[in-house]
Amino acid sequence: MKTIKKKHLFAQLLFSTFGALLFSQTLIGCGNTAPSSRSALTAEQFSRSRWDAVIEQANGGEINFAMWSGDEARNRYYQNTVAAKVKQQYGVTLRFLPTNDVADIVNKLLNEKGAGKTSGGTIDLVWINGENFRTAKQGGVLWGPFAEALPNIKHFAEDARQRDFGTLVEGYEAPYQRAQFVIAYDTARAPDPPRSIEKLREWIKTHPGRFTYLAPPDFTGSAFIRHILLFYLKRDSTGGAFDGKFDEQRYQRAAAATVAYLNEIKPHLWRKGETYPTSPKEADRLFANSEIDFTMSYGPSFASEHIARGEYPPTTRTFVFGEGTIGNYSYLAVPFNASNPAGALVVINHLMSPPHSLDQGRALGSLFPLLPDGLTTEERAAVVALPLGPATLPAAELAKHQLSEPDAQYLERLEKDWREKVLKQ
Repeated sequence: MKTIKKKHLFAQLLFSTFGALLFSQTLIGCGNTAPSSRSALTAEQFSRSRWDAVIEQANGGEINFAMWSGDEARNRYYQNTVAAKVKQQYGVTLRFLPTNDVADIVNKLLNEKGAGKTSGGTIDLVWINGENFRTAKQGGVLWGPFAEALPNIKHFAEDARQRDFGTLVEGYEAPYQRAQFVIAYDTARAPDPPRSIEKLREWIKTHPGRFTYLAPPDFTGSAFIRHILLFYLKRDSTGGAFDGKFDEQRYQRAAAATVAYLNEIKPHLWRKGETYPTSPKEADRLFANSEIDFTMSYGPSFASEHIARGEYPPTTRTFVFGEGTIGNYSYLAVPFNASNPAGALVVINHLMSPPHSLDQGRALGSLFPLLPDGLTTEERAAVVALPLGPATLPAAELAKHQLSEPDAQYLERLEKDWREKVLKQ
Protein backbone atom coordinates (compact mmCIF):
# COMPACT_ATOMS: atom_id res chain seq x y z
CA MET A 1 0.00 0.00 0.00
CA LYS A 2 1.41 3.37 -0.98
CA THR A 3 2.31 5.95 1.65
CA ILE A 4 2.98 9.45 0.45
CA LYS A 5 5.81 11.59 1.65
CA LYS A 6 5.42 14.55 3.97
CA LYS A 7 4.98 17.87 2.21
CA HIS A 8 5.53 21.47 3.27
CA LEU A 9 8.96 21.72 4.83
CA PHE A 10 7.78 24.41 7.18
CA ALA A 11 5.57 21.89 8.95
CA GLN A 12 8.73 20.68 10.66
CA LEU A 13 9.27 24.15 12.09
CA LEU A 14 5.71 25.09 13.01
CA PHE A 15 4.25 21.82 14.15
CA SER A 16 7.11 19.57 15.23
CA THR A 17 6.32 20.17 18.89
CA PHE A 18 2.71 19.18 18.38
CA GLY A 19 3.13 16.48 15.76
CA ALA A 20 2.15 13.73 18.16
CA LEU A 21 -1.16 15.49 18.77
CA LEU A 22 -2.03 16.15 15.14
CA PHE A 23 -4.40 13.24 14.79
CA SER A 24 -5.67 13.12 18.35
CA GLN A 25 -9.32 13.78 19.06
CA THR A 26 -8.55 17.32 20.16
CA LEU A 27 -9.92 19.40 17.31
CA ILE A 28 -10.42 23.08 16.86
CA GLY A 29 -13.46 23.95 18.92
CA CYS A 30 -14.58 22.26 22.07
CA GLY A 31 -16.70 19.31 23.05
CA ASN A 32 -16.61 15.57 22.54
CA THR A 33 -15.29 14.50 19.13
CA ALA A 34 -16.13 10.82 19.44
CA PRO A 35 -17.90 9.35 16.40
CA SER A 36 -21.66 9.54 16.39
CA SER A 37 -23.54 6.38 17.29
CA ARG A 38 -26.03 6.85 14.45
CA SER A 39 -25.85 4.39 11.54
CA ALA A 40 -23.49 5.66 8.84
CA LEU A 41 -24.96 6.22 5.39
CA THR A 42 -23.45 4.01 2.68
CA ALA A 43 -22.73 5.19 -0.86
CA GLU A 44 -25.24 2.69 -2.21
CA GLN A 45 -27.93 4.00 0.16
CA PHE A 46 -27.12 7.58 -0.84
CA SER A 47 -27.58 6.73 -4.52
CA ARG A 48 -31.21 5.77 -3.70
CA SER A 49 -31.96 8.56 -1.19
CA ARG A 50 -33.90 11.77 -1.58
CA TRP A 51 -31.81 14.83 -0.73
CA ASP A 52 -34.24 15.98 1.97
CA ALA A 53 -33.81 12.58 3.64
CA VAL A 54 -30.03 13.09 3.70
CA ILE A 55 -30.51 16.52 5.29
CA GLU A 56 -32.81 14.98 7.86
CA GLN A 57 -30.27 12.28 8.73
CA ALA A 58 -27.51 14.89 9.07
CA ASN A 59 -29.50 17.05 11.50
CA GLY A 60 -28.10 16.89 15.03
CA GLY A 61 -24.83 15.28 14.00
CA GLU A 62 -21.21 16.37 14.22
CA ILE A 63 -18.71 16.66 11.38
CA ASN A 64 -14.94 16.52 11.82
CA PHE A 65 -13.45 18.51 8.94
CA ALA A 66 -9.74 18.07 8.18
CA MET A 67 -8.50 21.16 6.37
CA TRP A 68 -5.26 22.99 5.70
CA SER A 69 -4.77 25.55 8.46
CA GLY A 70 -2.02 27.76 7.08
CA ASP A 71 -4.22 30.83 6.48
CA GLU A 72 -5.37 32.56 9.67
CA ALA A 73 -8.07 34.63 7.98
CA ARG A 74 -9.54 31.52 6.37
CA ASN A 75 -9.37 29.65 9.68
CA ARG A 76 -11.36 32.37 11.45
CA TYR A 77 -13.93 32.53 8.68
CA TYR A 78 -14.58 28.80 8.71
CA GLN A 79 -14.46 28.37 12.49
CA ASN A 80 -16.88 31.23 13.06
CA THR A 81 -19.02 32.20 10.06
CA VAL A 82 -19.24 28.88 8.22
CA ALA A 83 -19.66 26.79 11.38
CA ALA A 84 -22.46 29.06 12.60
CA LYS A 85 -24.33 28.95 9.28
CA VAL A 86 -24.09 25.17 8.99
CA LYS A 87 -25.35 24.81 12.54
CA GLN A 88 -28.23 27.23 11.96
CA GLN A 89 -29.35 25.87 8.59
CA TYR A 90 -28.81 22.13 9.03
CA GLY A 91 -28.32 21.47 12.73
CA VAL A 92 -24.82 20.13 12.03
CA THR A 93 -21.96 20.90 14.41
CA LEU A 94 -18.81 21.55 12.40
CA ARG A 95 -15.48 20.91 14.07
CA PHE A 96 -12.06 21.32 12.52
CA LEU A 97 -9.00 19.14 12.48
CA PRO A 98 -6.15 21.50 11.58
CA THR A 99 -3.40 20.12 9.39
CA ASN A 100 -0.43 21.71 7.74
CA ASP A 101 -0.32 18.94 5.15
CA VAL A 102 -3.20 16.94 3.72
CA ALA A 103 -0.69 14.19 2.95
CA ASP A 104 -0.76 13.43 6.68
CA ILE A 105 -4.51 12.87 6.52
CA VAL A 106 -4.19 10.55 3.53
CA ASN A 107 -1.43 8.58 5.27
CA LYS A 108 -3.65 8.23 8.34
CA LEU A 109 -6.48 6.83 6.21
CA LEU A 110 -4.14 4.44 4.41
CA ASN A 111 -2.87 3.17 7.75
CA GLU A 112 -6.42 2.73 9.06
CA LYS A 113 -7.42 0.76 5.99
CA GLY A 114 -4.37 -1.44 6.41
CA ALA A 115 -5.36 -2.03 10.04
CA GLY A 116 -8.92 -2.97 9.06
CA LYS A 117 -10.58 0.11 10.59
CA THR A 118 -13.43 0.38 8.09
CA SER A 119 -15.90 2.32 10.24
CA GLY A 120 -15.98 4.76 13.13
CA GLY A 121 -13.32 7.05 11.69
CA THR A 122 -12.51 10.37 13.35
CA ILE A 123 -12.51 12.33 10.05
CA ASP A 124 -15.75 12.90 8.12
CA LEU A 125 -14.64 15.46 5.57
CA VAL A 126 -11.29 16.44 4.04
CA TRP A 127 -10.09 19.30 1.84
CA ILE A 128 -8.05 17.64 -0.90
CA ASN A 129 -6.78 17.85 -4.48
CA GLY A 130 -3.91 16.96 -6.77
CA GLU A 131 -1.46 14.24 -5.87
CA ASN A 132 -3.15 13.70 -2.50
CA PHE A 133 -6.44 12.88 -4.20
CA ARG A 134 -4.65 10.62 -6.66
CA THR A 135 -3.02 8.64 -3.86
CA ALA A 136 -6.22 8.46 -1.78
CA LYS A 137 -8.29 7.29 -4.74
CA GLN A 138 -5.72 4.70 -5.76
CA GLY A 139 -5.53 3.52 -2.14
CA GLY A 140 -9.30 3.08 -1.92
CA VAL A 141 -9.71 5.32 1.12
CA LEU A 142 -12.48 7.57 -0.21
CA TRP A 143 -16.24 7.15 0.27
CA GLY A 144 -18.40 7.27 -2.83
CA PRO A 145 -19.00 7.96 -5.57
CA PHE A 146 -21.20 10.87 -4.51
CA ALA A 147 -20.35 14.16 -6.21
CA GLU A 148 -22.57 13.92 -9.28
CA ALA A 149 -25.62 13.34 -7.06
CA LEU A 150 -25.19 16.55 -5.07
CA PRO A 151 -27.75 19.26 -5.93
CA ASN A 152 -25.12 22.00 -6.30
CA ILE A 153 -22.79 20.09 -8.64
CA LYS A 154 -24.73 21.72 -11.49
CA HIS A 155 -22.96 24.99 -10.73
CA PHE A 156 -19.51 23.69 -11.67
CA ALA A 157 -17.82 23.35 -15.04
CA GLU A 158 -17.34 19.91 -16.56
CA ASP A 159 -13.54 20.12 -16.43
CA ALA A 160 -13.66 20.59 -12.65
CA ARG A 161 -16.03 17.64 -12.31
CA GLN A 162 -14.04 15.28 -14.52
CA ARG A 163 -10.32 15.59 -13.72
CA ASP A 164 -8.07 16.80 -10.90
CA PHE A 165 -4.38 17.18 -11.90
CA GLY A 166 -5.09 14.64 -14.63
CA THR A 167 -6.73 12.10 -12.30
CA LEU A 168 -10.28 11.04 -13.15
CA VAL A 169 -12.56 12.27 -10.37
CA GLU A 170 -15.39 9.77 -11.01
CA GLY A 171 -17.51 11.30 -8.26
CA TYR A 172 -15.06 10.69 -5.37
CA GLU A 173 -14.55 14.39 -4.62
CA ALA A 174 -16.55 17.56 -5.26
CA PRO A 175 -15.13 20.92 -6.40
CA TYR A 176 -15.88 23.90 -4.20
CA GLN A 177 -13.38 26.71 -4.68
CA ARG A 178 -10.98 27.99 -7.31
CA ALA A 179 -7.52 29.52 -7.19
CA GLN A 180 -4.93 30.93 -9.57
CA PHE A 181 -1.24 31.66 -9.13
CA VAL A 182 -0.20 35.33 -9.08
CA ILE A 183 3.03 37.19 -8.33
CA ALA A 184 3.11 40.31 -6.15
CA TYR A 185 5.51 43.22 -6.63
CA ASP A 186 5.96 46.73 -5.31
CA THR A 187 5.52 49.30 -8.08
CA ALA A 188 7.81 51.66 -6.16
CA ARG A 189 10.67 49.16 -6.37
CA ALA A 190 9.93 47.31 -9.62
CA PRO A 191 7.69 49.48 -11.80
CA ASP A 192 8.11 47.20 -14.83
CA PRO A 193 8.04 43.59 -13.59
CA PRO A 194 9.17 40.70 -15.81
CA ARG A 195 5.96 39.30 -17.25
CA SER A 196 7.36 36.16 -18.90
CA ILE A 197 9.45 33.15 -17.91
CA GLU A 198 12.36 34.32 -20.08
CA LYS A 199 12.23 37.93 -18.89
CA LEU A 200 12.15 36.75 -15.29
CA ARG A 201 15.42 34.87 -15.78
CA GLU A 202 17.11 37.99 -17.13
CA TRP A 203 15.65 40.19 -14.37
CA ILE A 204 16.95 37.86 -11.66
CA LYS A 205 20.45 37.84 -13.16
CA THR A 206 20.56 41.64 -13.36
CA HIS A 207 19.11 42.15 -9.86
CA PRO A 208 21.10 39.73 -7.69
CA GLY A 209 19.65 38.86 -4.31
CA ARG A 210 16.24 40.40 -5.00
CA PHE A 211 14.28 37.26 -5.92
CA THR A 212 13.59 33.90 -4.33
CA TYR A 213 10.90 31.23 -4.22
CA LEU A 214 9.65 28.88 -1.53
CA ALA A 215 11.37 25.54 -1.24
CA PRO A 216 9.33 22.70 -2.72
CA PRO A 217 7.42 20.67 -1.68
CA ASP A 218 5.67 23.76 -0.26
CA PHE A 219 2.78 24.03 -2.69
CA THR A 220 3.55 27.63 -3.69
CA GLY A 221 7.21 26.87 -4.36
CA SER A 222 6.23 23.72 -6.20
CA ALA A 223 3.82 25.74 -8.34
CA PHE A 224 6.56 28.24 -9.24
CA ILE A 225 8.95 25.60 -10.60
CA ARG A 226 6.01 23.86 -12.30
CA HIS A 227 5.40 27.02 -14.33
CA ILE A 228 8.90 26.72 -15.75
CA LEU A 229 8.33 23.05 -16.52
CA LEU A 230 5.05 23.88 -18.27
CA PHE A 231 6.83 26.55 -20.31
CA TYR A 232 9.21 23.92 -21.70
CA LEU A 233 6.56 21.23 -22.02
CA LYS A 234 4.52 23.52 -24.22
CA ARG A 235 7.54 24.58 -26.28
CA ASP A 236 8.38 20.94 -27.03
CA SER A 237 6.70 20.22 -30.35
CA THR A 238 7.93 16.63 -30.52
CA GLY A 239 4.89 14.38 -30.48
CA GLY A 240 2.41 17.21 -31.06
CA ALA A 241 0.81 19.78 -28.78
CA PHE A 242 1.05 19.20 -25.03
CA ASP A 243 -2.21 17.75 -23.71
CA GLY A 244 -1.41 17.58 -19.98
CA LYS A 245 -1.03 13.80 -19.89
CA PHE A 246 2.18 12.36 -18.53
CA ASP A 247 4.76 11.43 -21.14
CA GLU A 248 8.13 10.15 -19.93
CA GLN A 249 10.23 11.29 -22.87
CA ARG A 250 8.61 14.70 -22.99
CA TYR A 251 9.14 15.07 -19.25
CA GLN A 252 12.82 14.19 -19.54
CA ARG A 253 13.40 16.88 -22.14
CA ALA A 254 11.39 19.58 -20.33
CA ALA A 255 12.80 18.67 -16.91
CA ALA A 256 16.38 18.99 -18.19
CA ALA A 257 15.63 22.51 -19.45
CA THR A 258 13.81 23.38 -16.20
CA VAL A 259 16.69 22.20 -14.00
CA ALA A 260 19.14 24.16 -16.17
CA TYR A 261 16.99 27.31 -15.78
CA LEU A 262 16.75 26.93 -11.99
CA ASN A 263 20.47 26.30 -11.61
CA GLU A 264 21.26 29.27 -13.84
CA ILE A 265 19.31 31.67 -11.60
CA LYS A 266 20.33 29.98 -8.33
CA PRO A 267 23.51 32.02 -7.58
CA HIS A 268 21.58 35.23 -8.25
CA LEU A 269 18.78 34.48 -5.76
CA TRP A 270 18.35 35.81 -2.24
CA ARG A 271 21.27 34.56 -0.12
CA LYS A 272 22.86 33.34 -3.37
CA GLY A 273 20.45 30.42 -3.50
CA GLU A 274 22.13 28.74 -0.54
CA THR A 275 18.80 28.65 1.28
CA TYR A 276 15.15 29.18 0.42
CA PRO A 277 12.15 30.42 2.41
CA THR A 278 10.32 27.48 3.92
CA SER A 279 6.91 29.07 4.52
CA PRO A 280 4.63 31.73 3.02
CA LYS A 281 5.00 33.73 6.24
CA GLU A 282 8.76 33.90 5.78
CA ALA A 283 8.40 35.00 2.15
CA ASP A 284 5.81 37.61 3.19
CA ARG A 285 8.21 38.98 5.80
CA LEU A 286 11.07 39.21 3.29
CA PHE A 287 8.86 41.09 0.83
CA ALA A 288 7.39 43.41 3.48
CA ASN A 289 10.90 44.23 4.73
CA SER A 290 12.11 45.00 1.18
CA GLU A 291 14.62 42.15 1.26
CA ILE A 292 13.12 40.74 -1.94
CA ASP A 293 11.06 42.42 -4.67
CA PHE A 294 8.53 39.67 -5.43
CA THR A 295 6.42 37.13 -3.60
CA MET A 296 3.74 34.76 -4.84
CA SER A 297 0.57 32.90 -3.96
CA TYR A 298 -2.26 30.75 -5.29
CA GLY A 299 -4.68 33.32 -3.84
CA PRO A 300 -5.26 36.14 -6.36
CA SER A 301 -6.36 38.51 -3.58
CA PHE A 302 -3.55 37.75 -1.12
CA ALA A 303 -1.66 41.00 -1.76
CA SER A 304 -4.80 43.10 -1.27
CA GLU A 305 -5.40 41.33 2.04
CA HIS A 306 -1.85 42.12 3.19
CA ILE A 307 -2.29 45.76 2.16
CA ALA A 308 -5.52 45.97 4.17
CA ARG A 309 -3.71 44.65 7.25
CA GLY A 310 -0.87 47.14 6.81
CA GLU A 311 1.66 44.38 6.11
CA TYR A 312 2.45 45.24 2.47
CA PRO A 313 3.10 48.73 1.08
CA PRO A 314 0.04 50.29 -0.59
CA THR A 315 1.97 50.37 -3.88
CA THR A 316 1.90 46.55 -4.08
CA ARG A 317 0.24 45.03 -7.14
CA THR A 318 0.05 41.57 -8.76
CA PHE A 319 0.69 40.19 -12.24
CA VAL A 320 0.57 36.93 -14.18
CA PHE A 321 2.97 35.69 -16.83
CA GLY A 322 2.08 36.37 -20.43
CA GLU A 323 2.30 32.61 -20.98
CA GLY A 324 -0.31 32.22 -18.24
CA THR A 325 -0.36 30.96 -14.68
CA ILE A 326 -1.72 27.77 -13.18
CA GLY A 327 -5.28 27.74 -11.93
CA ASN A 328 -7.01 24.85 -10.21
CA TYR A 329 -9.87 23.81 -7.97
CA SER A 330 -9.91 22.66 -4.40
CA TYR A 331 -12.12 19.69 -3.64
CA LEU A 332 -13.90 18.06 -0.74
CA ALA A 333 -13.98 14.31 -0.13
CA VAL A 334 -15.40 11.89 2.43
CA PRO A 335 -13.06 9.26 3.96
CA PHE A 336 -14.01 5.61 3.44
CA ASN A 337 -14.59 5.07 7.18
CA ALA A 338 -16.31 8.37 8.00
CA SER A 339 -18.67 8.19 10.96
CA ASN A 340 -21.16 10.70 9.50
CA PRO A 341 -21.18 10.67 5.68
CA ALA A 342 -24.66 12.22 5.57
CA GLY A 343 -23.49 15.24 7.54
CA ALA A 344 -20.39 15.52 5.37
CA LEU A 345 -22.49 15.54 2.20
CA VAL A 346 -24.73 18.28 3.55
CA VAL A 347 -21.72 20.43 4.46
CA ILE A 348 -20.10 19.82 1.06
CA ASN A 349 -23.26 20.82 -0.78
CA HIS A 350 -23.50 23.98 1.33
CA LEU A 351 -19.90 24.93 0.51
CA MET A 352 -20.71 24.48 -3.20
CA SER A 353 -23.71 26.81 -3.06
CA PRO A 354 -24.02 30.28 -4.58
CA PRO A 355 -24.72 31.95 -1.19
CA HIS A 356 -21.57 30.49 0.37
CA SER A 357 -19.41 31.24 -2.68
CA LEU A 358 -20.58 34.85 -2.63
CA ASP A 359 -20.04 35.18 1.10
CA GLN A 360 -16.54 33.72 0.89
CA GLY A 361 -15.76 36.09 -1.97
CA ARG A 362 -16.75 39.05 0.20
CA ALA A 363 -14.97 37.77 3.31
CA LEU A 364 -11.75 36.41 1.80
CA GLY A 365 -11.58 37.81 -1.72
CA SER A 366 -11.76 34.28 -3.14
CA LEU A 367 -12.38 33.73 -6.84
CA PHE A 368 -16.03 33.01 -7.57
CA PRO A 369 -15.97 29.37 -8.73
CA LEU A 370 -19.47 28.82 -10.11
CA LEU A 371 -20.87 28.93 -13.63
CA PRO A 372 -23.11 31.95 -14.33
CA ASP A 373 -25.84 29.95 -16.10
CA GLY A 374 -27.38 28.48 -12.97
CA LEU A 375 -27.43 31.72 -10.98
CA THR A 376 -30.41 33.94 -10.36
CA THR A 377 -30.45 37.52 -11.62
CA GLU A 378 -29.74 38.72 -8.08
CA GLU A 379 -26.82 36.31 -7.67
CA ARG A 380 -25.26 37.40 -10.96
CA ALA A 381 -25.51 41.02 -9.86
CA ALA A 382 -23.88 40.09 -6.54
CA VAL A 383 -20.98 38.43 -8.38
CA VAL A 384 -20.39 41.60 -10.39
CA ALA A 385 -20.48 43.60 -7.17
CA LEU A 386 -17.89 41.48 -5.34
CA PRO A 387 -15.18 43.80 -4.00
CA LEU A 388 -11.87 43.89 -5.83
CA GLY A 389 -8.88 44.88 -3.74
CA PRO A 390 -6.27 47.36 -5.03
CA ALA A 391 -3.78 44.61 -5.88
CA THR A 392 -6.27 42.04 -7.20
CA LEU A 393 -6.49 41.41 -10.93
CA PRO A 394 -9.96 41.34 -12.54
CA ALA A 395 -11.46 37.88 -12.94
CA ALA A 396 -11.51 38.27 -16.73
CA GLU A 397 -7.79 39.01 -16.79
CA LEU A 398 -7.05 35.95 -14.70
CA ALA A 399 -9.31 33.73 -16.79
CA LYS A 400 -7.59 34.87 -19.99
CA HIS A 401 -4.24 33.72 -18.60
CA GLN A 402 -5.25 30.55 -16.78
CA LEU A 403 -3.28 27.36 -17.39
CA SER A 404 -4.56 23.91 -16.48
CA GLU A 405 -2.63 21.73 -14.06
CA PRO A 406 -0.68 18.94 -15.77
CA ASP A 407 -0.87 15.33 -14.61
CA ALA A 408 0.13 14.86 -10.96
CA GLN A 409 3.08 12.71 -12.03
CA TYR A 410 4.78 15.82 -13.39
CA LEU A 411 4.56 17.44 -9.96
CA GLU A 412 5.91 14.39 -8.13
CA ARG A 413 8.81 13.87 -10.53
CA LEU A 414 9.77 17.54 -10.67
CA GLU A 415 9.86 17.92 -6.88
CA LYS A 416 12.20 14.92 -6.70
CA ASP A 417 14.43 16.29 -9.46
CA TRP A 418 14.52 19.70 -7.75
CA ARG A 419 15.76 18.14 -4.51
CA GLU A 420 18.43 16.06 -6.23
CA LYS A 421 19.54 18.33 -9.07
CA VAL A 422 18.96 21.89 -7.79
CA LEU A 423 18.83 21.98 -3.98
CA LYS A 424 21.83 19.71 -3.52
CA GLN A 425 23.95 21.32 -6.21
